[in-house]
Amino acid sequence: MFKIALIDDEQHCVKSLLLHINNLFPDFEVVFHSTKPREAIKVLQEAVIDLVFLDVEMPGISGFDLLDHFEQPPFDVIFTTAYSQYAIQAFKVKAVDYLLKPVDERELVAAVNSWRERRDMERENKQISALLDNLKKDGLLGNKVAVPVLDGFEFIDVKTILYCQSENNYTNIHFESGKTLLISKTLKEFEKVMEKFLFIRTHQSYLINPQYMRKYVRNDGGYIVLVNGKEIPVSSSRKRLIVGLFEAIKR
Repeated sequence: MFKIALIDDEQHCVKSLLLHINNLFPDFEVVFHSTKPREAIKVLQEAVIDLVFLDVEMPGISGFDLLDHFEQPPFDVIFTTAYSQYAIQAFKVKAVDYLLKPVDERELVAAVNSWRERRDMERENKQISALLDNLKKDGLLGNKVAVPVLDGFEFIDVKTILYCQSENNYTNIHFESGKTLLISKTLKEFEKVMEKFLFIRTHQSYLINPQYMRKYVRNDGGYIVLVNGKEIPVSSSRKRLIVGLFEAIKR
């Protein structure tokens, strides 16, 4: 659930935008809205906010002046204004987008989709950087983890895992030795356990150990070939991450 804030000195603009957001984006939660930008500064400094819809021209303090109170805003900004001449200045302060009032629903959806894509790309770039940094460190993947099995727990060496496959409410771990182990965790739950070891979710049913990747094939929807010849599918939503990782390693 994304945390959203709306700041506009005109009450009817706040209400209109609030209605659009509630109707169009079920994963958005408007945690703060205000017609008083100076009072909003303190809230924005203390609350956890993902995205702010911010009017430019307001009495006493503009949207640009408001952002000057933050050395590095911990939130993204989409400006809303009735005046198109502010567009260039908006992008100079690294706004995600710029909407003219009255806000058109199609333009609002396009701006939000652009913001989502930007967030995903930034997150994937960070993941790629972390993978590249940590895969070079000796012994990082040599740690052991305790996993729940039918009769208790079993300690396994992370570096011996090739990939993990979803089996409904269980996860089947495939080892380089050819052995498998069924554990009583969903793949989503096990993915969280393996985050610190930088395993990659390539598909809703697969989680792989990146040190065993041998090849990425673009054909047939896209798949990864592991060192043992196993072909692991790559979902459309994860292709950019996988291609970016291979291209970064190539450099």
